[in-house]
Amino acid sequence: MKKELKKQILEELSNELTKDVSVFYADFKGQSVKDLEKLRKAVKDADGKARVIKNTLARIAFANNGIEVDFEDNNIFVWGEDQITLAKIITKHAKDYKDTFKIKGAVIEGEVKDAAYVEEVSKLPTKDELLGMVAFMMKAPIAKFAWGLQKLIEKKEQE
Repeated sequence: MKKELKKQILEELSNELTKDVSVFYADFKGQSVKDLEKLRKAVKDADGKARVIKNTLARIAFANNGIEVDFEDNNIFVWGEDQITLAKIITKHAKDYKDTFKIKGAVIEGEVKDAAYVEEVSKLPTKDELLGMVAFMMKAPIAKFAWGLQKLIEKKEQE
């Protein structure tokens, strides 16, 4: 790779792999291109990015943002702002392809986390699920009040 191209890629990665985004990384050794494309499409649909990056470039890009991480072997990096959705996507992909795709860890809010942490994050409800729960909880008292009024009207009509 030419030095100018590396410099350009490094600058781009340094701007994207900041403390504001969640970055997951996994070993994809043995994955077919078709399997990786499924992952990339799912990540893209969740407004994230997935990319295979040389370990040295990734290490330098993180170091430029004050994050010290050490990578080994082949890695695919998945990043974006919605860490729960991305954790769900990457965890599902790891379960579907147990033999060829292994989650190694993540960098979340500038801190290096292990694969177990990624698994735990994937079990949390997404923003949309939480909003649905809140809406249901707000609707319940109104529905009970309306039901109570209806029963009161029925009782008054019978009298």
